[in-house]
Amino acid sequence: MADDDHEILLPEPDDREAMLDALGGLVARRGYEHLVLAPLIQPDETYFPDRWAGGEASVRRVVQRLLIYADLEHLEPVVQVEDDVGLGPMSPVGVGSAGWFYKFDSGRPIIRVRESSLRDPFVLVPALARAVAAAFREHHGLAVREPLAEERFVDLTAVYLGFGLVTLPAILRHHTSRSGARVRSAVSRVGAVDPRALSFALAVVLAARGAAEQQRKAIAVLVGDNPAAFIAAADTWLAAMRPGLFERLGLPERSTWPEPPALSMLTSPLPDDGPAVSQELRRDAEPGVVGMNDGKPVFRVERSKALRLAKILGLPALLLGMLFGRAKMGIEIEMWKAMSVAAVLGLAGLGIGRMLPDSRCSEPRCGSTLAPTMTTCPRCGGRISGVIHHPRERLAAEDALTRTPTSSATD
Repeated sequence: MADDDHEILLPEPDDREAMLDALGGLVARRGYEHLVLAPLIQPDETYFPDRWAGGEASVRRVVQRLLIYADLEHLEPVVQVEDDVGLGPMSPVGVGSAGWFYKFDSGRPIIRVRESSLRDPFVLVPALARAVAAAFREHHGLAVREPLAEERFVDLTAVYLGFGLVTLPAILRHHTSRSGARVRSAVSRVGAVDPRALSFALAVVLAARGAAEQQRKAIAVLVGDNPAAFIAAADTWLAAMRPGLFERLGLPERSTWPEPPALSMLTSPLPDDGPAVSQELRRDAEPGVVGMNDGKPVFRVERSKALRLAKILGLPALLLGMLFGRAKMGIEIEMWKAMSVAAVLGLAGLGIGRMLPDSRCSEPRCGSTLAPTMTTCPRCGGRISGVIHHPRERLAAEDALTRTPTSSATD
């Protein structure tokens, strides 16, 4: 790999130095054991063997397990599952993210969790790992008061605690979600540090531990292609300074290290702290559309049927032209003719559709047709609280509505 290509895969030089300083600072203040001896946990049943029933008690068990890995098993966490309504769009960090550390109350860490995140463990567990790292920093007096800087330190502290294989793949994740017959592409983010930087921090941990080639290959599969490339580039860069890496991080000679803690001890059963699985109120199920917005505000999306009618008229003509043009069925239709007919029908649909109003519910999973006299959506039960002209305006309209609580429903 050319030097320039190699540098592209690495954080900026100043950022590398800052991360080495931050990891060295954690070693100086909280010891080297977490950095080099703690298990590199993974989001599976080996590291999280506790029962899951989809409610607050289940989330608390995940938090308790993470606290054990962080040597904070003496703390009794409080988990609060927050209704998504009022939180706004999910943010990568802080209030409104999938899960976040709120504060200590009488020595107990309060962890708040967005209800919708219970349906996606690939977002929930990394967010909880960050929340526990934030609680670790607050408990030990490590937190700084500049919010963005602290969020970055939380990401590095999570790596220091052995949570890097959980948080790194979640920094930027492309996935699909299904709602009924609809399939949507989505992007989720967890954390404040970019993938190159967090990959570099994890590479520092692997280099300090002297990770074997087989372990590195397994990690590359787990974190994905891009982070694996970032880690490989960082490892090449770190190889030049490896003799001095221990000194830079403040690590003692490897021969003086104790044996790492047995995973069987760290994953021993938790005290029974909640209702039986059959009695725990599930909050991780995808809510149905019918009645999902009872009493909650939705909006009337008023547009013309122009685009919808253009697709209905033009697309079938185009598809039929392609079918007859390629299939030898005794009917020969030149493609340019089919496209011309489709264009004419599409334009006709646009023209006719502009004269036909289309009024639908703004809830993305509903989209029911609304009659002019309706004050509630007949399907999702939402209270019609205003008129917008595109579904994209929904969140802004909700925000405006919360600022003017006396607003009345409009037709």
